[in-house]
Parts: sequence; C-alpha cells; structure tokens
Amino acid sequence: MDRLDFELYAERLTHYSERAADDLADARLHQSWIAFEVGVRRHLAPLDVARLSTIGLLTDQHAAARAERSVNERSDDLIAIHHLQTIVERLRVEQAQVERGVTASSRPPSSS
Repeated sequence: MDRLDFELYAERLTHYSERAADDLADARLHQSWIAFEVGVRRHLAPLDVARLSTIGLLTDQHAAARAERSVNERSDDLIAIHHLQTIVERLRVEQAQVERGVTASSRPPSSS
C-alpha cells in the first residue's frame, strides 16, 4: 500500500475506534441503569414491578449478566482496534520512510 492508502485506512480505523468507544460508553451507561433498576425494585410493589417490566421500564433478572458481557465485549473490541491501529501506524511510518528513501538499514554518510 502507498502512503495515501495507509492514511485512508488509518482514518477508517479512527472512525471504528470512535464508534467502539461510543458503544462501550453506551454499554456502561446501560449497565449502571440496570444496577439502579435492581436496587429500586425493593421499593416498588410487586404489581408495579410487573407493570414496569411489561412496558420495558424495568429489565429482567438476566439483564445484568447480559450488560456485563456487552461491556466486556465492547471493551475487547476497542482493545483489538487499538492493537490494529498501532500496527497500521508503524507500517505507515515505515512506508513514509521508504517513500522518502530512508530505510531501517540506512546509515548516515560517513564523515571520512
């Protein structure tokens, strides 16, 4: 790939990273809402809990586990994207050096 291809790919990864970070923030927010709902249930009458659950305002008993899995998955996604970004950035720098005629094996001219 040439420099422009790397630049475009890096930009694409940035968008994925931003989206993954947003997804992770949403998952964490959802997780905190579930924790709140679990705590507030004890203050509600059983009939109110049933009604609120039916209309979707209180989540079911398995929601906390699903929310934790979602947070973990989104976090793992973001970590993997960052790993790929690190590799792409390294290759992009190497490509830029090649295009400028500088390689890792290049040595400065001798002063003799």
